[in-house]
Amino acid sequence: MSRPEELAPPEVYYNDSESHKYTSSTRVQHIQAQMTLRALELLNLEQDAPHFILDVGCGSGLSGEILTEEGYNWVGMDIAPSMLASALDREVEGDLFLADIGNGIPFRPGTFDAAVSISVIQWLCNADSANVDPKKRILQFFNSLYASLKRGGKFVAQFYPMNDKQTQAILDAAKIAGFGGGLIIDDPESKRHKKYYLVLTAGQSERSINLAGAEMDVSSDNKTMNRKKRKHLESKKEFIARKKETMRRQGKKVALDSKFTARKRRPQLPTVYEPLPPRRNGENALTFLHKQLLKKYDPAGKRSALVDQKTGLRAGDAIRVTYLDRTNVVGQVIAIKRSVNSVGTNILIRNKINKIGCEVRIPLFNPNIRNIEVINKPKKYLPRRKHFYIRNTKYDVGDVEASLKKRK
Repeated sequence: MSRPEELAPPEVYYNDSESHKYTSSTRVQHIQAQMTLRALELLNLEQDAPHFILDVGCGSGLSGEILTEEGYNWVGMDIAPSMLASALDREVEGDLFLADIGNGIPFRPGTFDAAVSISVIQWLCNADSANVDPKKRILQFFNSLYASLKRGGKFVAQFYPMNDKQTQAILDAAKIAGFGGGLIIDDPESKRHKKYYLVLTAGQSERSINLAGAEMDVSSDNKTMNRKKRKHLESKKEFIARKKETMRRQGKKVALDSKFTARKRRPQLPTVYEPLPPRRNGENALTFLHKQLLKKYDPAGKRSALVDQKTGLRAGDAIRVTYLDRTNVVGQVIAIKRSVNSVGTNILIRNKINKIGCEVRIPLFNPNIRNIEVINKPKKYLPRRKHFYIRNTKYDVGDVEASLKKRK
């Protein structure tokens, strides 16, 4: 059986049908829950303290639901629009972001306490086109991820490498980016249940990650002293020198050392940010946005009452639409497109001018409309809710305004 990453890029492979099949499979849901819980166990985060977690390649939000159940605030990013649409339909708690992780993590430095990734980073090892370099994409991902984590932040990624070469490429890129940690393999003797977990830390952390079974590189000069103890004993100047050396290995431009390196600076005032808006309480983002727009453009609810299913307009009614510049449009309603909790509702009216049929679609919540007035309701309505069939027949409308003047 071919691996998905060999068939097509993720945004193409996970189309609407494939994302629905993936999300609705109880077997996939069970496996995703197991791997997410295992990743949280390896992160070893403090239970009582709040944590902000990045879900890399969140897909349809299966792993995000586990993060929510465990009490974490999270943000998910994925490259497949259909998977994110499935997550929106399932009304997951976290915020979602459409982005390609191969182009980097687009968040400010020090944003997240930790990050998890389930069955994602092996996609970076494949070249989808001739101008794509997997090595550069992997390095860009780890460099930007290292920057987006707080000092001491942790990252656990479950992935399915195709071979040892891919595993080594991922480990090398993480090491170049400045991460410490290693690789944990669950059930190494089993071909079916073997799972690879990349467990990394960005700097020294108060709570160490679970590295039972991890493979880590230790320099021959310091075999008697573990890495955590060496970092604890190093001075501020030694720490800065080590970080600068790491940045030089990454090819970044680094300032030269001087007698002022690592000097104590004056304390700075803390940055004050605007308070975050109130949460949507799990409500779909588009539904929440449309409700806010409805409150803005129709605070009294008069426009919404016009298209009420029972008491509002029907196909066959004649209306006059007056705009803010005093111009008006008269016509007979032939169709109403209703959108629940949406500003997309519109009315299609038809009139005849010089015996030529003209139609205008009126957006109901257009802020340039002053008033919509019902000028005539027929005694008997034609069948059907939409009267598209009256065009160029004996039931077609005439000059609506002229006919109303004759009745008067």
